Amino acid sequence: MLEILYQDAWLVAVNKPAGWLVHRSWLDRDEKVVVMQTVRDQIGQHVFTAHRLDRPTSGVLLMGLSSEAGRRLAQQFEQHHIRKRYHAMVRGWADGMMRYWIILWWKSAIKLPISSRVRIKRPSQP
Repeated sequence: MLEILYQDAWLVAVNKPAGWLVHRSWLDRDEKVVVMQTVRDQIGQHVFTAHRLDRPTSGVLLMGLSSEAGRRLAQQFEQHHIRKRYHAMVRGWADGMMRYWIILWWKSAIKLPISSRVRIKRPSQP
C-alpha cells in the first residue's frame, strides 16, 4: 500500500519509496511490486505516468488519471513549468576530493547552465 498524498479528478500524487520501480521494465523482469500497478489496484483505475523517479530515489510521483491528464502533466515537466527538486541526506565527511558526477552528466546531456539545476549547500560546521 502506497501513501496517497493528493488525488482529484485528474491526477494522483503518491509517496514513492526508495527501491520501487515506477513501472515494469526489462531491466528487472522479475520485479513483482511496481508503483503504477500498486496505485492502480489501490484506487481502482488506470494511471498514466507524467515523469519517473529512479529506483533508489524516494519522493512525490505525479500520475494522471487519464491519458490526456498524464500527457499534459508530462508536457509541464518538459516545459519546466513543474520542476523536480532533489535533496540528499548524507552523514560524515568524505576524505579527499569528491567528484560531482551527476553535475558533469547533466552538463553534457542537457546543455543548460548547471547553476540553474543544482545547488550544493555546505554545512556551517564540521
